Formats: sequence, structure tokens, C-alpha cells
Amino acid sequence: MKKSFIAFFMALTALMTLNAQSYTGPILVTRYGQTNSAIATVTVNQQSNGLNTLILQVPFMGNDMTLNMTDVPSGTTGDITVYSAERSVSTMYGTMYTIVFARVTDGMMTANVSIPAYNTTMFFNTVGDHFQLPNGDMEDWESSYTNEPNRWHGFKSAGGAFAGTSANIASLGSSDDVRPGATGHSAVLTAGSFLTIVANGTMTNGKLMAGSYEANSPANHAEMDQANGTNDFYMPLYAKPDKFSVWLKYTQGTANANNKASVSVKTFDGNYYQEPVDKTYTNVSGSIVGGSIAVCDWTHFTFDFDYDSYAANNAATEAIFVTFSTNGTPGSGSKNDAVYVDDMELVYLGAMTDLRYQGTTIAGWNPAVTTYNIEVAGEPSLDDFTASIDGVSAVLTKSMEKTGDNTYRIAVSVVAGDLQQASCYIITATASTTAGKRGDVNGDGEVDINDVTALISFILNGELTSIVEANANMNGDNDIDINDVTALISFILTGQ
Repeated sequence: MKKSFIAFFMALTALMTLNAQSYTGPILVTRYGQTNSAIATVTVNQQSNGLNTLILQVPFMGNDMTLNMTDVPSGTTGDITVYSAERSVSTMYGTMYTIVFARVTDGMMTANVSIPAYNTTMFFNTVGDHFQLPNGDMEDWESSYTNEPNRWHGFKSAGGAFAGTSANIASLGSSDDVRPGATGHSAVLTAGSFLTIVANGTMTNGKLMAGSYEANSPANHAEMDQANGTNDFYMPLYAKPDKFSVWLKYTQGTANANNKASVSVKTFDGNYYQEPVDKTYTNVSGSIVGGSIAVCDWTHFTFDFDYDSYAANNAATEAIFVTFSTNGTPGSGSKNDAVYVDDMELVYLGAMTDLRYQGTTIAGWNPAVTTYNIEVAGEPSLDDFTASIDGVSAVLTKSMEKTGDNTYRIAVSVVAGDLQQASCYIITATASTTAGKRGDVNGDGEVDINDVTALISFILNGELTSIVEANANMNGDNDIDINDVTALISFILTGQ
């Protein structure tokens, strides 16, 4: 018997070890208004009961402190898992009431940790720029002959028979003319001309091809293709962004109000795509709305993504293709037209706009308020809680734990696709003692005509109306039907 127990314990320990996942990365610790950065580790270990142990090794008051939280519930939607818990945790400094809200996807984690008694908050993040455009701030530049911004390209790195000629006409370079409030560098793309032909200044995260002396030929284009591998000319995307944000400045060599610079951003499945297009491409999943830029000083532009117009393509979102040009029409504009580009950002929304219990908005709902107390009839179900959210790649996750004989803690979270924007709403649900009251079909503590209405609606609509079924089975035959309606009416009228 003893050997069997030891064998079982060792097997269980091995299983728990296999289920453990550790994340190491930067953490920002803010204590009494002072913020410091350090490196921390968070380990998640699935317990045999389906709950989780979270072990946080974090810097605190000059030491590496361990917070060990057990029986932490989790909720998973798609690729995103959320852990939310409030616990009194024993530490080297004594017992600390600690709140943790962590989210994980594809081997990456972000987590918010709060220790209210010590006025301490922490933000842990291993995502980095995984969901962003590499070198979107235009601060890193090639040291090779191209002198182009890292991961961004002009004609010096172009292909095609006329690449060398184009590189000597249209240019892409670094500028210290930056947006207000910034320092460092921006990128500037400048148009040139040869005889009567204007070569538009262009910058892309794909590859430029200069294949024709005719400016408007499709052989002159920017392209991207995953077949090239994840190299400098291909940019993978891991979630659908809601917006594209960028600072731009546009000047003209020869003033012409009809000429506009252009910004093009496409999300697509990673297979070959080019702009200007040479055919109809059905592998595009989304595009920004707008992108035509009139002459302006430094201006912050935010473009919404449109996915609905491309839904018929049924294309996956695996890559993002961005191109800037001094003119939206190839070969148009004038020599010395220039577009300055700085601080690009992909914006992922993640906000909750409504929170409901059994289809009805929770009393006092306000997105800025994160805790609620409600009374329910009997043990609640996660299916009872629904919400409306903003964010094309945002997800809703839910978890529940029993905290007392008739109390439950429900965590309903909304998480943006990049894990950065996230909110967790905590609902303390108390099961009503009227749950077993015969005839109280709607669970409001009273037996009246409203219960008849609820029962009839349930019989007609099924799950569309929630009732306390144990209270609705008036005749005790374990079927809820018209006979129970008759029995309920009689009960209301006669008390029998």
C-alpha cells in the first residue's frame, strides 16, 4: 500500500512538473509612486483539481520575494488564457493580500500584480514588440551600403532591372526632423525625376521591384511573400489590429493641391501580394480606411482597419504589408516631394461595454467599476454571464470559484489581441435562500403572477428564459409543462 502511494505521488509530481510553464521577462514595480524595472519570473503549474498554482518571483524592497498562490481558477477562449485571483499570501515580509490578473497566449504573458497594503503595483510583460511593427519608431538603421531603416526598404534594396537607376533618383534616408515632443530620427522618402519621369519616393516593409521604365507599370511595385521566409522582406502578424497609428509630414517640391501622398496597410494570409496590384488578389483579410494624405506639417494619423469588406475572401491574417509613397499615383507628383514617417503603432482594442447576468445588464454597470455584488437563485453558471466587447481580436474569458457556502467569485475579463489592453470584472454572487421556494419560478422571493408569466415563457421559448426549475415543477412529475402552469395558478389562488 505504501509503495502504491509513493508511486502515485511520484507520478502526480511528474505530471504537475510537465504541466508547469515558466515565463521570464521585464517587470515594472511601482511603489509609493516610484517606478523601477527589473527581471522577474512567473511560473504556472496546473494542479490535479484543474486549478492552478501561480508562483511569482519578483523584486520587492531590495530582495527577490516569492508569492505563491494556489487554487487559482483560469478561463480560456481561443489561444488566450486568463488567471485571476485575490489571495492572502505568506512571504518573507509576512502575509500580504495580493491581487493577480495574468493573461497568456502563444508562450507569452502579461500580468498585473497589486499589493494594496504596500501601495505597490507591478506590470510583467514578455510580449515585447511581438504584435507591433519592428522598428516602427525609425531609430534603427542599416550600417550596410543601403543605409535604410532596419526592416524597412526603399530602392537601394530593390530588385528588378531598373533598381539601380531608381535608387539614384528616389531616395529613402534618415532625418532629424521628428514629430513634436520626440527626439531621435524619422524616415524621409523623397521623389526624384529623370527626364520627364517622376520616381515616387517609397518605403515599404516588403520588397520594392523596379522592373520597368514606365512609371505606372505593374512591374514597378512593392511585394511580400512568406515563401521568402521570415526575413527582412516579410513581416508576420499574430492578431488583427483595430487601428494603424503613424506620425506623418508631407511637403511638395512643386505645389499642387491635387497631389496626395499615400499610406497603404494590408493584412493578408502571407502568400504573394503586391501593390500596385496586377490582378485581383483574394488573400487579403483587411485594409486601413483612407490613406490619402494632403500637404501637412507633422500630424498624428489614426486609420481604422476594415475587415468586413474582405470577409468573402475568407483569408487568414498571417502578415502585414505597409507601403508609404510620395504620391498615390505612380509617376505623379513632382521632384522633391517628401514624406516624413515616424512612430508607427498597431492599436489593439480590448474593452467591455456591457456585462449581463442571464441576459440583463448587471445593476449599476459602469466600465470604470470593476466589482459587483449580485444575488442569484441557486448556484450560478458561467453561461449565465455574458458581455459585449470592443476589439476585433479581443476575447472574453470567464472563471468561477466558490468562496463560501452560498457565495461565488466570478471573474469576467476582456483581453485585447496583444494582451496589453485588458480589464477584469469581479462579481460576487450570493445564492438566494429562496432558491427552494415552491412556485418562485423567477427566483425573486415572491410567488405571484410574474412567476406564471416566467413559466409560460419558458415552456414556449425553452432556454431563452431562465427559471428556477426546482421551484417550477409544481406537480412533482419532473416534467415542466402546461400542467405545472395550472398547478401554479391554483397554488397562487388557493395556497394549495
